[in-house]
Amino acid sequence: MAGAWRDSLRARLMVGVVLLAALGMVVVNVASLVGLRTYLVDVADANLTKARTTVQHRAMGRRLRVSGAMLHSLVPGGTYVALLDGHGRVVAQTPEKGLNGRPAPRPDLPVPVPHGFAEHPVTLKTTGTPLPRYRTLAFPVGPHATVQPHPGVPPEPFGTVVIADSLAPTDDVVYWLIGADATATLAVLGGIVLLSRGVLRVGLRPLREMAATATAIAGGNVDQRIETAGRPSEVGEVATALNRAFDERQRSEERLRRFVADASHELRTPLTTIRGWAQLHLHGLARDPELVERAMLRIEDEAGRMHSMVEELLLLARLDQGRPLTAAPVDLGRLVRDAVADARALEPGRPITVEEQGEACAHGDEDRLLQVLRNLLDNALRYTPPGTPTSVRVRAPDGAHVELRVTDQGPGMDPDTAGRIFERFYRGDASRTPGSGGTGLGLSIVKSIAEAHGGTVTVHTTPGEGSTFTVTLPACLPLAG
Repeated sequence: MAGAWRDSLRARLMVGVVLLAALGMVVVNVASLVGLRTYLVDVADANLTKARTTVQHRAMGRRLRVSGAMLHSLVPGGTYVALLDGHGRVVAQTPEKGLNGRPAPRPDLPVPVPHGFAEHPVTLKTTGTPLPRYRTLAFPVGPHATVQPHPGVPPEPFGTVVIADSLAPTDDVVYWLIGADATATLAVLGGIVLLSRGVLRVGLRPLREMAATATAIAGGNVDQRIETAGRPSEVGEVATALNRAFDERQRSEERLRRFVADASHELRTPLTTIRGWAQLHLHGLARDPELVERAMLRIEDEAGRMHSMVEELLLLARLDQGRPLTAAPVDLGRLVRDAVADARALEPGRPITVEEQGEACAHGDEDRLLQVLRNLLDNALRYTPPGTPTSVRVRAPDGAHVELRVTDQGPGMDPDTAGRIFERFYRGDASRTPGSGGTGLGLSIVKSIAEAHGGTVTVHTTPGEGSTFTVTLPACLPLAG
């Protein structure tokens, strides 16, 4: 259960939201802490600079004499003061004792203090411990400054004053703010978790409804669809796409059922014929040798028809699977001449004209393209009255495509028939005549082969004025010679 929750979209979105919020808050908190500390350090530096100005002003134009007990009078209270002689040695500094008699921390000065040390404020750690740190500044005073470290001790000259302010108050403020920020961050993240759970539950409700609908459809309720009205744009797009997919699946299943029913119907007719003639022979009813011969011929014809139908079904199955075709440059003009010659041999009295407008070359499978031409011509011969003029035209309308056009002057088709003419096993009422011999797959094969080559096939027809089938295919480079 826990693993399923971790893998859910809601959990991943919630974790992502919380992580992004936490990252943003950490960045803001760190930036605010760094900014605050920088500001407080700048304030300490400003105080040191002000104290330096005060001391230098007191030493200007006169001798500066300081007693050890009065060092604190040079600068504001709480500021560490050390006086250095010309060799960088400390000759006097503020007392070590702090509040309650405890030793007061001092900055860790180098011994001796080098010339030019801390001309600008620097940070020093405390002697013997890293905290608290001191912001430290050193500066020269007049040449005649002296200090009397203790009563009764001769005054000693000094030339440099070191002053330092503890950063302990700054660190205390920063540490307190870190704790406050951490507490506030945890509280805000907790609120974000609770709020995001509710928001995501509401936001993902359409997806749960889609999943429930898909489950219902998978369970057999194929007419159910996802409600798209009032959905947000992205969710509405997903719902619309799923509805289209469900509709296409339903249409595909209906086509499959119709295909199986039509195939069964088409195969049942020759099987019934074969069975009838076989039973006639087995029961001894066909004693006449001529009748026996006729029975065998009819059985052979119907078996051949079933064989052709099965071969065509297998071809359609291979094309539906998207199996690659043999690809090579094909001279369509030559294919047209060959296919027309075959058609003229089948029906010598049929006037068939050929029109070649330039050189036309297609890149594809020669055998399959020849089958396209033969099926179109067979359709014209089979479903138009004998002697009806038929024409075949091949041309290259542009450099990217070639075009095959088969036109007959037969009875044509009504719009309903023309809209379904490429469906498998579909034959218009005019073609459902005894002895037509068609399987209803020829034009379906034409369409599948054309699409397998990246082309298209269309029909333009008018009742009483004939039909024109146009196959458009990708062109190749013109054939040499």
